[in-house]
Amino acid sequence: MLNVTNNASNSASLVNNHEKRIEAELEQLVIDIRRLGPSGDTVSFGELFDDDDVQNYYEALVGTLKCAKKRGIIKFKGQMLLKGMHDSVTISIADGAESATKSSAQP
Repeated sequence: MLNVTNNASNSASLVNNHEKRIEAELEQLVIDIRRLGPSGDTVSFGELFDDDDVQNYYEALVGTLKCAKKRGIIKFKGQMLLKGMHDSVTISIADGAESATKSSAQP
């Protein structure tokens, strides 16, 4: 019985750590878009993807973008962006992105 309890708490800890990483990436994504974008709130996918800091930080940029879009933090056309084919697609920060990153962290 103790082993089952330990496995459950280990699983919960892994899920919690993963969720914290996702939240950190979503917050950093908004920072990176503002850093790279000429207007501060938009950037092309190619420019974001090719940035050295972005390449070093994100485990899976495309997955982070998809998650951010689903949570209403960013907007872009299409379902998923692919390097080369979608380099000119504009990614923009959605209105209320700051509150979306903070509220998605709440259970």
